[in-house]
Amino acid sequence: MKIGLSAESTIDLPAELLQEYGISIVHFHVEKDGVSFPDDQITTEECWDFTEKTGKLCHTSAVNVDELERHFEKLKKQYDFILHFTISSGISSGYNNAIAARNDDPSIYVVDSHFTGGACALLAFYARELIEKGLSFQEIIKAVEDRKSNHLQASFLIDTLTYLYKGGRCSKLAAFGANLLKLHPTIIPDENGKFTTGKKYRGPYPKCMVNYVKDLLNDYKGIDKKVVIFDYANENHSFIDPVADTLREFGFERIILTHACPTNSYHSGPNAAGLMFVYEGE
Repeated sequence: MKIGLSAESTIDLPAELLQEYGISIVHFHVEKDGVSFPDDQITTEECWDFTEKTGKLCHTSAVNVDELERHFEKLKKQYDFILHFTISSGISSGYNNAIAARNDDPSIYVVDSHFTGGACALLAFYARELIEKGLSFQEIIKAVEDRKSNHLQASFLIDTLTYLYKGGRCSKLAAFGANLLKLHPTIIPDENGKFTTGKKYRGPYPKCMVNYVKDLLNDYKGIDKKVVIFDYANENHSFIDPVADTLREFGFERIILTHACPTNSYHSGPNAAGLMFVYEGE
């Protein structure tokens, strides 16, 4: 029995980690000024610069059903079963498109991550671990869904709500209030996988980012120290090294610092970054 792992580009992993964990990906699309690109052929900085200069938005779109059907057909030639991970159905059509593309094939299961980025990655890592232990496809599905619902911390901290508002992912009032008061809110998923604001931080953003990480590590019990993911929107953040130092001091065995794809980072805005880890306690 061969089980293949699949995900959208919103899993935010570099090529070497995709290869290490045997994850095949399909790309979201980014449209800039009427021209559509796979999201590995345009940078987030290009999109932000375009919006700042023109006032026009770039638009992201999920992998369409035809693309996913071809993707699944290709994987079915290599694997008996396929586990496919998607960005939250609460903010994207990616999950519904994948459900349509599987055509009721019981050998394909689609996991709605209820988040994005490192959350998808941690679930895929767990699935790979279970595959190597020899669990059945149904046992792996059950275990992954339980981890997603009960043991996965996924959130990010943003510098400004402007891009989330422009992309329709938060209200005008919330964006205005946060920007006026110079607040940096955390973004967390609700029970339906929609994004909502959590704890808010005020002050210099690099300091807020480190405090956000420290608070999470203190708030959760029984954190699994095998791996942690810190997912950031753009390069050259001054807070990356202090955050990495904090994670090392906490005792994580593997710390993955990864650059988010344009689909994720464009809407979160410049300087956004998030922490994802697994925990066992309440």
